[in-house]
Amino acid sequence: MKKSSLCPALALASLLVSTSLAQTFVGSDDFNSGENTANWDYVYRLNGATQGDLTFTNSRLDFAKASSGVGNQFRLWDSDDTVNPNVVSASYSTGWVMTMTTTNTLGGLTGGDFATVGIQVFNDNNSYSALMLSATATGYYIRTEGNGFTAVNASTLDNTDVTLRLTWDAGAQTLAADYSLDGSSYTSVATFLPVTQWDNSVNGVANGFNFGVFGNSNTPAAISVGSVYADNYSVSAIPEPSTYAAFAGLGALGLAFWRRRRGRLAA
Repeated sequence: MKKSSLCPALALASLLVSTSLAQTFVGSDDFNSGENTANWDYVYRLNGATQGDLTFTNSRLDFAKASSGVGNQFRLWDSDDTVNPNVVSASYSTGWVMTMTTTNTLGGLTGGDFATVGIQVFNDNNSYSALMLSATATGYYIRTEGNGFTAVNASTLDNTDVTLRLTWDAGAQTLAADYSLDGSSYTSVATFLPVTQWDNSVNGVANGFNFGVFGNSNTPAAISVGSVYADNYSVSAIPEPSTYAAFAGLGALGLAFWRRRRGRLAA
């Protein structure tokens, strides 16, 4: 086979590889190696909370807080080794799946007490969509909430090793929230519409998503390590249909070249 005949295939393969490498928001963390400051380099609290900690403990991400009131902490995923949260336009133009396994065994809650652990995405204008495993006085729930969205609570009897999943369909511009109790079959909870439900007037979602994990509680009692925690965080890119077509085209081109070369050798 002539070298020139390989050029289209090599060029296409190079383009696909470059596109994949540009998606720096993808990656995973099983928390087995302790705190990874390169991947979780931005931490903050909301609602005037002065306490609450997500700590890399026991090869997982544990949420704990002292007594007396609201405590929360948020950590932002940042897989590009920069000092800022990872907001890249590829996370808007490319489909992706974010998952995390959660456990919430906190009991003895009364009144309006709650404790949650979950995942969320938001824009630089602080509009957000979140999915969490929540403990309340009436039981355990998979809860979805966010800007421009009426919160949904789905009751669950299994509150251990519950996989939460947010899936962004870049073509349809929808964000699906679902969960799994066995790690394979998923139950839908809600669908978010960040483009229309969020405030995108300044630094909108088209600039890309911030990816975060959080723990949050208003319990008057302390929460100790081992009750509310997460594990196996992951963000994976989903190629759009055009990318699948490019892969198919590359495969067909390679097959044609192989057949032509095989025919020449047999002649």
